[in-house]
Amino acid sequence: MSDTKRALIVVDVQNDFCPGGALAVAQGDEVVAPLNQKIEEFLERGEPVFKSRDWHSPTTKHFADHGGTWPVHCVQNTKGAEFHPDLLDDIHIRVVSKGMGDTDCYSAFDETDLDLQLRRLGVNELWVGGLATDYCVKSTVLDGLRKGYRVKALKDAMRAVEVNEGDGERAIEEMRAAGAEIVSASQPSPSVSDPVVRAYLNDIDRTVLRDNLRLSVTERFERLMSLQQLADELRAAGKRQARA
Repeated sequence: MSDTKRALIVVDVQNDFCPGGALAVAQGDEVVAPLNQKIEEFLERGEPVFKSRDWHSPTTKHFADHGGTWPVHCVQNTKGAEFHPDLLDDIHIRVVSKGMGDTDCYSAFDETDLDLQLRRLGVNELWVGGLATDYCVKSTVLDGLRKGYRVKALKDAMRAVEVNEGDGERAIEEMRAAGAEIVSASQPSPSVSDPVVRAYLNDIDRTVLRDNLRLSVTERFERLMSLQQLADELRAAGKRQARA
């Protein structure tokens, strides 16, 4: 039985980093489809999924208007700070917020409890993708390696800012040189070793799973209540039939 416990880290796939956003990464929205594939895979296996997000105050020194480097982006509780609308969501996905003070927090580990959560879950291998290759993804990968995790970087599920031409490829080479494995999102993670979990996976209707992942919490609750109402009606009908 394998002793590998994996987690998926989806880095900063937010509206402001996608086309039309305040700090848009070219083709940034192209990471959504391959990341959704991995999210589905990890959730099907019962493996942890984390989404990190920039969650800045309006007056942080991270912004150029207040002495920093970057234009205003991903301000708390604004549309720009929301995750891309096509990125799958699920109540089991954990959200990690960073950059809430004045520090330039690029890594998903910066001033967050991500490492603590991963340790408590027994995770020892990270799969990482998102935005942007040459900043937050690279920083997350390098921090993960420094903290002792095995790390796989999803090359086709990240895009670069490219302040300087070639920054994206240089970032990938830096991650590889530090010890990260550069892989494709289409590369499946190894099979689940637990025979009980594996038996249930064979019977999962993945179409239904994908549909449910796209529902909001409210929509899921409404669907559950509808099923409960149907069950109550069927029980009542059965009792009436039994008395007849």
